[in-house]
Amino acid sequence: MKKRTLFILSIIVVFAFLGYGSIFAKEIKVLSQFPMSGPVGSLPEFGWGYIDGMNWVNGEGGGVNGKKITWYLEDFRYDPTVEVANFNKYAAEHSREELIMATGYITGGLKPLIEKVNVEEKIPWLDGSYSTEIFGEEGGPSKYPYYYSLGATYGNQIKVLMRWIKDNHKAKGKPKVGFVYSPTAWGKDGTPEGIAYAKQLGFDVVAEIEYPYTATDATNECMQLRKAKAQYVVYHGYSGAASYTAIFFKTAKKVLKGVQLMGTHYTTGRFPILVAQEAFDGYVGVATRPFLDAVPRSATPMDNPMVKLAHDFAKKHRPEEYEKGLKAGGIKDMFLYMEGLTYALFIQKTLIEADNNYELSREGIKKALDNMTWDFNGMFGGKVFSYKSHTIPMMRIYKAKVKMAKIQTAEGEKMVPTGAVVPISDWINTDEIKW
Repeated sequence: MKKRTLFILSIIVVFAFLGYGSIFAKEIKVLSQFPMSGPVGSLPEFGWGYIDGMNWVNGEGGGVNGKKITWYLEDFRYDPTVEVANFNKYAAEHSREELIMATGYITGGLKPLIEKVNVEEKIPWLDGSYSTEIFGEEGGPSKYPYYYSLGATYGNQIKVLMRWIKDNHKAKGKPKVGFVYSPTAWGKDGTPEGIAYAKQLGFDVVAEIEYPYTATDATNECMQLRKAKAQYVVYHGYSGAASYTAIFFKTAKKVLKGVQLMGTHYTTGRFPILVAQEAFDGYVGVATRPFLDAVPRSATPMDNPMVKLAHDFAKKHRPEEYEKGLKAGGIKDMFLYMEGLTYALFIQKTLIEADNNYELSREGIKKALDNMTWDFNGMFGGKVFSYKSHTIPMMRIYKAKVKMAKIQTAEGEKMVPTGAVVPISDWINTDEIKW
């Protein structure tokens, strides 16, 4: 018996000296949640990109200096209550030494978790929310030290649009700006800051209109803007994929002749090209990511390294879904896929930074994030950002170019939209702007 015990102890010592101590080390656990179904529809691409990214990280990507990540993925169905319940469950079931990082995607989940994440658990949390309240001047690292956003705030997005108006207004007199926003926390997020900044710049804010998600007609809203003689209209707090967006843009094109339609991140992309069609042509908006999915997909420029990486990933790991595109079971918008992949790569980068410079703990990860500077695999044209503000402060201004094209289908000839949103500015770092 003594010999057996001595043998086991000898093996443990040998493993330790040979560097195999990690066999007995704690696990590295990460929880991520995405809205893959629910009120916004079926968006499994978020999960597909994340799954493919995390599998790559633990395989070809080398993990965290050779250490594997135990990762969990939950669909919170665009329901803050579900997101909160999921986090509470994992926090209760896993030790703080192992569950060292979490991610979410909407402001609705961040707010009820403020105390839980920032005071009780003290766990670094990456989020897709661009909340001005949480990540802007009134919030930020001093108030919410464990919250980190993957994009510039809505307030700053709208303010950048106001700067574009200032630089491009050619008509006589002050620019006349109207704001159309959803009656939700999202729609009201950043709008007051944008309106205040427009007035600061000397603009006339001629309309502030709530336009509901349930809208089946936008004539009344557009007539209000016309009566107010708006020259620029900021449309904020809406999904570019929804029917109400198509209704608003198509009505606006008929009623508001010569008016410049504008918008924030989630209205600047592929979906509004598909739903609003030619009515989306000429739209000017900001986005916190490079545009990566033209219509048709084969027309997508691949000059951005991160865009090319995302497409290569999808082609390799989801060839059928990539090929199907808008068909059932396909990748409808590569932005959704790249967003999941973005989280996976960011998690790996953060954990490696913590492992190299601090420690693989919640506090070590926080230090890594607070001191991180990165170009995110060339996503921002090679420009580097700092995470000291707890946001990725990068954005770009785009303009939509859309036209209808005739194609031959099994049912006969059909008119379909083609086009993209093309950059009309360089990447803008909002941390460097003197407002």
